[in-house]
Amino acid sequence: MGRSTLVSVLCALGIAGCAGRSPEAARSKDSLQRVVAAASAEHGAGTQGAAPGTAADHAALAAAHDHDHDDEVDEDGGEVDDDLELPAEPGTGTPARSPLAAMTDAQIEELLSKDPAALGPMSVGATNAGALFNGLRMPESDRWELVDPGHAWGTRETVDALDRAIAEVHRQFPGSPKLYIGHISARDGGRLSPHKSHQAGRDVDISYFLDARHRWYQRATAANLDRERTWAFVRALITETDVELILIDTSVQKLLKEHALKIGEDRDWLDDVFQFGSRKPRPLIRHARGHANHIHIRFYSPIAQESAVRAYPMLVKRGAIKPTAQYVRHTAKKGQTLGSLARRYGTTVEAIKRANGLRSTAIQAKRVYNIPRPSGGPAAPPKHVTVPPRRLPPPRAADASTPARHDEPGPALGG
Repeated sequence: MGRSTLVSVLCALGIAGCAGRSPEAARSKDSLQRVVAAASAEHGAGTQGAAPGTAADHAALAAAHDHDHDDEVDEDGGEVDDDLELPAEPGTGTPARSPLAAMTDAQIEELLSKDPAALGPMSVGATNAGALFNGLRMPESDRWELVDPGHAWGTRETVDALDRAIAEVHRQFPGSPKLYIGHISARDGGRLSPHKSHQAGRDVDISYFLDARHRWYQRATAANLDRERTWAFVRALITETDVELILIDTSVQKLLKEHALKIGEDRDWLDDVFQFGSRKPRPLIRHARGHANHIHIRFYSPIAQESAVRAYPMLVKRGAIKPTAQYVRHTAKKGQTLGSLARRYGTTVEAIKRANGLRSTAIQAKRVYNIPRPSGGPAAPPKHVTVPPRRLPPPRAADASTPARHDEPGPALGG
């Protein structure tokens, strides 16, 4: 935050602290709204192309993602669920900032009581155990179609990132067909059947670019996948937005990676991006069950996430949100039942069913389940977030500027 903005915040806070039920109080609220909006715009610009933070910043946020996950990813790079939560890579990234950081608890409570929308969107907690406060619905557009508008609510950063990536496809390929946008989150976040994730306004299900007979939830294949547009979209997500992970079926990863190599993308960079055909430890694009018919994207929302960290105690105090749930992640083994898991973790079968959207007591070996922690203790507040640097490729070769035809075979890849 610039010095002038900080001074404005402090001045506004000083005025509000002395204000009662008077015209001055109304003016103080308006002043705060303007300050929050200005600071949000300043921070939004500052998050683009995030650079690594200082050593002190890293040390202060070393525990940014505290996990109790069991075997989230198979040792051989196998399937994961769509609620995969990756721990932060140590020593990298920029700590997220929020314009609410300069505000007092009393000032945040004042806006919560008088005009909560002035605090901006907040992504509370984990994507598999969180909430959304002041979310925005994805707008209508001639570039996409909302499959379920009632469950297309996200943070401002999520909405803007989607718009930016889709706009890049239309810049490169004017007249491109619409994409289908499925679930993001419910208006207030929380459990959204049938997903384990999609709870905090940062997860998006979206279609691939397919041929003219495209339908929502249609499986992408070598015969119908529009490689040029789909790769342009995925590339824009990676290079122009703060994306945390992308889930794409291995069969589609293979087609996209072959196409990317064919048009001259750097192989080492692609190995860092794709799980398919790579042994890099932290690929951005991973395989997950059921993602041949849509892409699952998870964005960082640094302002919305950090605002939630700052305002969490006041949100809970005023009943605006419930305390965030806490889960243990358990990979089921052959012979285990919901009853045995409930006894092991000190919870109930019904609680496990609710946490995973299960309609019966049947569970599958090697699947990962959310196990609610026993009640009784206070729920942990959301963790601070560190946004890693974007994975930018080296400059493309001069002769790779013309996209290849998607109906031509690409180079063979192992994996």
